[in-house]
Amino acid sequence: MHLGVQLVQRYDYLSIVSKVVIAIVKIFYIGTSISWGAMPWGRIHRTYINPRALGMGDAFTAISRDYSAVLYNPAALARRVDTEVNLSIDISASDAFYSFYKDLESASKLPSSQQFSSYYNVLTKNYGRSFLARLGLFHGAIAAPGWGLMVIPADVTYEMTVVNQAFPSIMSRFYGDTTVAFGIGRRIHMEDVEGKLDWGVTGKFVNRAYMNMDFTILDLVLNSNLFSSSFLTEGYTLDFELGFLYTPFLSDEGFGALLQLARPTFSLVVRNLLGGEFHNRWGLWTSTNNSGGQKPEPLYRVLDIGTVWEYPEFWIFGGRGALDIRNIGHPQFSFKKGLHLGFEFDWTVSSWWRGQYRVGINQGYLTYGMSALFTIFRLDLVSFGEEVGSENHPLENRTIMARFNMEF
Repeated sequence: MHLGVQLVQRYDYLSIVSKVVIAIVKIFYIGTSISWGAMPWGRIHRTYINPRALGMGDAFTAISRDYSAVLYNPAALARRVDTEVNLSIDISASDAFYSFYKDLESASKLPSSQQFSSYYNVLTKNYGRSFLARLGLFHGAIAAPGWGLMVIPADVTYEMTVVNQAFPSIMSRFYGDTTVAFGIGRRIHMEDVEGKLDWGVTGKFVNRAYMNMDFTILDLVLNSNLFSSSFLTEGYTLDFELGFLYTPFLSDEGFGALLQLARPTFSLVVRNLLGGEFHNRWGLWTSTNNSGGQKPEPLYRVLDIGTVWEYPEFWIFGGRGALDIRNIGHPQFSFKKGLHLGFEFDWTVSSWWRGQYRVGINQGYLTYGMSALFTIFRLDLVSFGEEVGSENHPLENRTIMARFNMEF
């Protein structure tokens, strides 16, 4: 009799969970109208990136112990037991970005009669390659039990891809994002339901300056400047992200007892519920609207799902493995681009001296990184590859990133 009651309760719980998932899927698809072939770019631009996440393949939606939960999964805020303050700056660049930039600069300094052939040689030598640089200035975040706030005054990305359109050209994209995000996380309490289920929501303001232009060799000869505020279009948007975390109850007996050591947790996040369109202009970057009616690239409504499994702790070591399928619904989504897998290995000497090593697969390419904390200073380093090509013509962009933090 008792077993029958338990089965009925478990069936009712699964029914509730399935209704929640169905409702989320409906929210995700309502109003989604994206032209899947409209974007020539193969790279999925992320409004916020975290070197810890990227080191483990960017499989991070189920990780609950990090200040970046505000923008990765706000449900994780419900599981915080302490307050963390993080201040940081970061820089990242493709491994050949600087040399490509210097080659272009050298060509621009030649006499006009020699510039065309010099630019031609530089571009044909790099045909099909992608180059990226990104700078994050003065990020501030606070994550406390049940809530979190993140302020990103400037997150600047410049990307160039060399293509052949009749003759070699440079496709250039620029993003200048300013983000303010506030999130809350709460435990969902249900009678006679075992396990932990949390939900969270983040409201965010994003102001974006954006450029998407092609520069031919003739353009470079006439004006070697690949960036100007006159090229920018600008707008801002308000949007929301809704996240869930679920850790199932595991029995103390049999196979459940073994799984207790791993403490598996599952995640689901719907990003940019309102669609992320930039309808208004504030003028943080430009004094006038130069777009001619063009809007910045939207944030896109996407769905992320994931899981994390902890390793048993031994002496000063611990860690976890995670798997995510991310950006479901993005115009550039494919299984390869959506797949994120990673492993993290912790070492802890004390609360003020600790670190991690990481390895993973991000969009089909190897990632690896490390972190080291000493007193209040933390250094994060990562090398990661990402897909910037198409499904039929894959192309890796290898990027190295460093973040310099102070944690309190």
